[in-house]
Amino acid sequence: MRNIILFCSLFCILSNPYAQNRITDRISTQVVNEKIDSNKVRLLNDLAYAYSTSNPAKGILTAQEAYTLAQKINLPVEEIRALSFMANSYNNIGDYNKALEMFLRKEALAEKANLPENIAGSLINIGIIYTQQQDYKRALPYYLKADSIIKANKIVNLVYYSFQNLGDLYDRLNKNDSALFYYNKAFQIASNPKSENLEFMGASHIGLGNCFVKENDYVRGKLHYQLALSKLSLAKDDDLFCEGALNLANLHLTENHKDSAIKLAWEVFKIAEKDSLPSRLKDASIFLSNFYKSAGKYDSALYYKEKEIAIQAITNSQEKVKEFQFKTFNEEIRQAELAENKRKEAEERAQQLQLMLIGIFIPIFFLLTLFLSKRKIHVKAIKTLGIISLLLLFEYITLLFHPFVLSITNHTPILELIIFVCIAALLIPTHHRVEHWLIEKLTIHQHKIPGEESIHIKQSHIKIKKPLP
Repeated sequence: MRNIILFCSLFCILSNPYAQNRITDRISTQVVNEKIDSNKVRLLNDLAYAYSTSNPAKGILTAQEAYTLAQKINLPVEEIRALSFMANSYNNIGDYNKALEMFLRKEALAEKANLPENIAGSLINIGIIYTQQQDYKRALPYYLKADSIIKANKIVNLVYYSFQNLGDLYDRLNKNDSALFYYNKAFQIASNPKSENLEFMGASHIGLGNCFVKENDYVRGKLHYQLALSKLSLAKDDDLFCEGALNLANLHLTENHKDSAIKLAWEVFKIAEKDSLPSRLKDASIFLSNFYKSAGKYDSALYYKEKEIAIQAITNSQEKVKEFQFKTFNEEIRQAELAENKRKEAEERAQQLQLMLIGIFIPIFFLLTLFLSKRKIHVKAIKTLGIISLLLLFEYITLLFHPFVLSITNHTPILELIIFVCIAALLIPTHHRVEHWLIEKLTIHQHKIPGEESIHIKQSHIKIKKPLP
């Protein structure tokens, strides 16, 4: 049973290359002209999604740019979207390890931002990645955790995906009762009159058909396959239609209804050839080759066997091309990462230089204040310069503490507030005491009157006469 893969925060499905090119060109122009960072990061994410199917390499680079900018301006929702689109692009080029890494990072960020829908979507996608790798036991906990979050937070738009993927996984694990339970749940949602979805109904019917066939209940299995084909035909989902049709063809063959079986297999072959669906074309070729071989029609069997070999050769060739493109793409990513690291290093150097210059300026400013305090300058001016010196010193201390506080609190606002309040509680009284002491020292020279000492000395030599009686 094919997974219905969920990619969160998607805007639309781009139907053809020309539409994709027009959209990417339009968004690229908007990105260049946009001056506001918050708008620019949203446009970059839109562009990353547009590239994720047509040009995954560009999709990853664009999503990385969006992610970096979103981090810089503190927009966690856009960071999450960027990680989603990076994961989509990696998945589309077959790099499941990188796709998994992006979804795990997205899950962690969504948990930190307390966004249940994004958490659940990430968990489903992680489960799908493991399912694609046939690591079903590792996929199951992620599906179940996503299901519990969806139920707890009543995330309606993800319920179907959760049930359908759980049904699919239990189907693969041959736990038929559980598979049947979740497929039924998914079907009930898909067939709801208020939100009826033909494609979802078709997928659920195929799942239910699989379960009944495993129980040897061919009558109900056949009924669900037939209902699936009618729904998927109306939905124009040829890929899933081919899967359901081949399942039904195999069931017909089991019941020795050879004419019905071969008719369905031919239909799948034609649809897959017309729509360029290589995996479905290969499956149909294998079915037809085996069918004609068992019927003793070796010419026809050989014809379809050659078709199968040709498809396999094309697939292998495409894999080699993809491998070459992937190596080139990895180099592009590496260069982009190097450029980003250089940019970050330049920013850090600039910040360190600024801190160093501020650290040099503060004592120079204080020494200048001290020098001026010994000159004939108004007391208020000296007081003002002294206060400014202290303010600069204490604010510089706070500035030095700031990165350390952010690192130990992991950007948690409540913890940051508590720590900075504690620092302020220590610094403010100290500031007041030092301010009074410093102002007194700086202005002591300003309070002395020139010649005051000589006047007192002269007065000491004057004899005081008693008044006459």
